[in-house]
Parts: sequence; structure tokens; C-alpha cells
Amino acid sequence: MSPTQRMFDRIIVLVLDGLGVGAMPDVPLMRPSDVGAHTLRAVVAATGGLSLPNLERLGLGTISPQAGLRAEKTPIGVHGINALGYKGADTYLGHTVMMGAPIPNTAEELFETVRDEVGRQLADAGHRVEPAKPDQAALLVDGRMVVGDNLESDPLQTYHCVGSTEDQPYDRILDVANILRRVARVRRVVAMGGKGFGAADVRRCVELRPTGQSGVNNVALGLYTSNYMVRHLTKGDRPDVQIPTILRKAGFEVELLGKVADVIICEGAHKEPHVPTQAVLDATYRSLGRVREGLIAINVQETDLAGHDQNAGRYAKHLREADEGIGRVMSMMGPRDLLVVTGDHGNDPAIGHDKHTREYTPLLAWSPRIVPQAIYMRESLADIAATVAENFAVPRPAIGTSFLGEIRLA
Repeated sequence: MSPTQRMFDRIIVLVLDGLGVGAMPDVPLMRPSDVGAHTLRAVVAATGGLSLPNLERLGLGTISPQAGLRAEKTPIGVHGINALGYKGADTYLGHTVMMGAPIPNTAEELFETVRDEVGRQLADAGHRVEPAKPDQAALLVDGRMVVGDNLESDPLQTYHCVGSTEDQPYDRILDVANILRRVARVRRVVAMGGKGFGAADVRRCVELRPTGQSGVNNVALGLYTSNYMVRHLTKGDRPDVQIPTILRKAGFEVELLGKVADVIICEGAHKEPHVPTQAVLDATYRSLGRVREGLIAINVQETDLAGHDQNAGRYAKHLREADEGIGRVMSMMGPRDLLVVTGDHGNDPAIGHDKHTREYTPLLAWSPRIVPQAIYMRESLADIAATVAENFAVPRPAIGTSFLGEIRLA
């Protein structure tokens, strides 16, 4: 397909991390703790009302009438909702599917399964290792950081290494996490650092959950602040069947900004793994000034962190910040650009637990030339990758069904 034949030269996919718009129907059987989850409604209710003018214009209040936002009778874009297309509720799994790959077939096991081997490998590398607390699997490393299960993730899927960057450089936390990654068979290891707490606090916040998970309660620790630093070390990825790698091999530009830069592998892509929302948005504006043909994928993470902290007020603050940024992005777009706004799961701050929630996510698509219309519910986030592939006439990703045919231009 020649450039003049395709609909769009640039596609911008912006993920509002943890933005759910209602529990999926399988929740009573699969995740009973998520019954009644509705992240957007919880945030609006807890803050006494919320104005998100750009997202409302795109149709966010229209596709989620229970949320309490202004519901536009005639949104300016294509608007609908996504089913997740994967089991559970997880950022790594959500982005993996969204970029067009099936979930990696890796082991699912608690940290206690690999604890002894992790301890040996750390000791061989010169680290001092001891139990973080009696009768728990989590390990205290060098008296300053803890490795164990990530309590905010579903059991059996994610481990973490947590430490204070006031006690050691973040690179030292990352070094320990890399050793953990070499031993671990689960999909993801997360290296977490922050300020405002010390080694004693990290150890004090180690918990054993009824699920058998032993690790740091990062919410109680106060980890998720503006000083938060993180790297996601994954396993089992198949970048060759995901849309970023497919586009790069075809000669298109790919930029990954925010958390997506960490959780998606794409050789040759421009990556900026920022955490603060404003830093992510500033990177987006710069990217729009550089990229001429290709994909810009963005993750606004601080909404998700506020959900983990069960802090609806902070969640609302970051949503407002993102909404303002989306308005600026729209003002920078030309007639051959497409913006897609979505989420990767929910994270209801009022549900009563600190984990993600299994919810539908928004699907809001806009271009200056687009003909507004409602779109049927998509069965998978992978449909976004398939749509990008069809637009650029590149090989299809491993999964997903394109909705490009449901987008009309004036």
C-alpha cells in the first residue's frame, strides 16, 4: 500500500493505565473480589464530580453512563469498549495482548518455589541474604532490600525487588532484580525503588498474604510517589509477532513512552520509560515533533499507582493531567493522524483491595477527519494491534481483529 492509499500516517495509542469502566461478566467466578468494580465511577464519586473535557468529548462519559461524567450525545470520535482478551488483570499481560501477542506460556509459581536458588545465586554474587521475616519466603538482601512476591499482582505471576534509593543507588536494586530474573520462571520481575522510607521500613512492610504471597506491601510502604523508579524484566515475550517489531521491520518509526517502554520489547524503537505523568506527556509532544510515519505508544502509569494506593483523589488528579495532555495532543494532530485512547485493566481505588480489577476498558478513537460513531464492543485489546497492522499494510500480529473498516473519514 502506498502512503497515499493508507488512511493514517501516524497512529498514537495512549493507555491510561488502570482505567476500567465496569467489571467483566466473568468476575463472579474468576475474581470474586472484583465484583462491583468500576474504576471510573469510583474516582468520580469519591471526588464529588470530575470534569474531563477532552475525554468527555471523545465519548468517555457516553460509553460509561454509570460513571457520572458528562455524557456527550454526539461524541466527536469512534467510541466503544474493549474486553481484555486475557485472563486476569495485569499491565504486562494487557500490553502484551494489546500489541498482538498471546500470553507467554511460562511457569506460574510462588516465590517460595525458587527462594533457595535465588538465595544461592545472590550469595554467589557477593550479597548477604537472610529471611526478611521469620517463617516467610521473602528474602532480605544486604540488609537494605527485599525480594519476594509482588503483592499487587495476581498470585504466581510476578516477583519484585524493593529498596530505598536513599540507602543505595537504584542500579544496585536493578542488579539484584536481574539475578532474580535469571532464576525466576514467572513472567515478570519488577525492580522497585523510591524515597521517603528506609531499609527498616521496607522490612517492616513485608507481609504474608492468604494467597501464599510473601513480599513487601508497597502501599503501606508509601512506594508509589513521584520518586518511584521501576523496571519490568519479562520472560517469554514474542516481539516478532507484535505490532511494534512488525512495523520496525517494515521500516516504520516506533516510539514507546512511559511504562510501555519497559514491558514491550522492540529492537530499534525509541524508548523513554518515564513514570511521572507530565514527563510522559512531554515525551509525547516531542515524539509528535519527530515521528512522520509509524506508531507512538504511550502509557500513563500514575493513574494505576494511585489505584494501588487506593487514593481516588490522586487518581483524579492524574486523570485531569492526562486529559489536558490529550487535548494538547489533539491540537498537534493532522488529518492523517489517528489517536486511540484505552486502558489495560481496571484499578478501582474503592474496591477494598490493592490489586488490579478485571474490567472493560474504553476504546476512543479520533482523527480530525473522522466520522463519529459508536463501535461494537471489541473482544480483545489485540484488536488495536490488528488495526494498526491493517492501516500500514504490514503482516498481521499473532492475534486480534482489525476495526479499521469501522472507521470512516469525512
